Amino acid sequence: MISGIVLFAVLAIVLIACTQSGIRRQSRDEVFGGVCSGIAMHLNTTPNLVRALTVLLALCTGGTVILAYILLCFVLPKD
Repeated sequence: MISGIVLFAVLAIVLIACTQSGIRRQSRDEVFGGVCSGIAMHLNTTPNLVRALTVLLALCTGGTVILAYILLCFVLPKD
């Protein structure tokens, strides 16, 4: 029960932070949805680095990052 509430709070914070910071999904370098590419462009780094970190975080969090990624695919606007 508590872990579900914490998960929901973390996802809400991530979604709000990404939408307010002006991150946009990138269509020119997208693999699954352009989310990692958009985050990489916002952070001035390579998309492959962000993708690798996303996979690593997904393995460490038991897939929670995958849920956040799917939600960001629907929430973030496309360029």
